Amino acid sequence: CKINKGIIQIKNNTFNHIDKFKVSILRQFFMLYNFGMLFLLNLVEVEVHGLLNIGDGYLIVLSDKSQMKFLTMTIGKNEGEAIIIAKENIETPRPLTHELTTNIIKNLDGNIEYIEIYDLKEGVYYAKIHLTRKFLFFKDKRVIDSRPSDAIALALRFKSKIYVNEKLLENIEIPKPKKKEKFFDI
Repeated sequence: CKINKGIIQIKNNTFNHIDKFKVSILRQFFMLYNFGMLFLLNLVEVEVHGLLNIGDGYLIVLSDKSQMKFLTMTIGKNEGEAIIIAKENIETPRPLTHELTTNIIKNLDGNIEYIEIYDLKEGVYYAKIHLTRKFLFFKDKRVIDSRPSDAIALALRFKSKIYVNEKLLENIEIPKPKKKEKFFDI
């Protein structure tokens, strides 16, 4: 790598300061573009409000930042426990499925930018995981279909944002747990 009169030469490729400035502008444009797309798609940022053990699974409660609108879903026992492990930062002796998936993505220099829960068809929720991988000055972006519970478990491990299509959010009262059941207020 040589620097000569404001020009940087890296292994026979030459980039001057103007090219770096153009790349910087492109990055900012794509960040604004992504934000605009989230707004156009009516996606609302949510957080995991809590989990309710219902015997053979969990009821997960997602809420918007104002905690005025909620989304509740029934998820499997394993996925609920994976979410609790991620939220509570519990160390496991060996990597479980979601930890293994997290390790694979990170070792391939990837990151989960955000997840979105975008649709409900015949009682089944649909989600997408938005993965990014840095490549030189650009990001390679991939969108992967997922179950919402798995997407949430991975997003929590990456500290990524969780979005829900606004049409899926409702103004509802959060169910109160019975004394026997434990409500994980996380």
